[in-house]
Amino acid sequence: MMDRHVKNFIVKILIAAAVLVVLAWFIFNYLIPGQYLPVLPWMLAFFTIVAVSVHAWQVHLSKKDLGVFTRSSMLISMFRLMLYSVFAIAYLAVNQNNVAVFVVSLVVVYTVYTMLEIIDLSRIVRRK
Repeated sequence: MMDRHVKNFIVKILIAAAVLVVLAWFIFNYLIPGQYLPVLPWMLAFFTIVAVSVHAWQVHLSKKDLGVFTRSSMLISMFRLMLYSVFAIAYLAVNQNNVAVFVVSLVVVYTVYTMLEIIDLSRIVRRK
């Protein structure tokens, strides 16, 4: 059975993804038409899957031991950043069009998702 913290996080992350989709639609249709990145939906899906998976694991760890959670969180953050870097490098190796747009999109998605994870995990850990 799924933890209620994880269910709440999934709802939050899906709302954030929907907001990012609407913002991307507006930006790519009205502010910078012709610069749309076909990889953007895949980027959002990838970040969503990674964020939910990592969050579920961290919630699981937070219930065991706060020391283990703290050490593991640092390792998980490093692993996640490496995974996102591999994604970015792989995309940029294959597609060098709109590099600036890709990098800005990547940073925005990473920042939004990371902020949501930090805020949510902080609330969980604070209750302990």
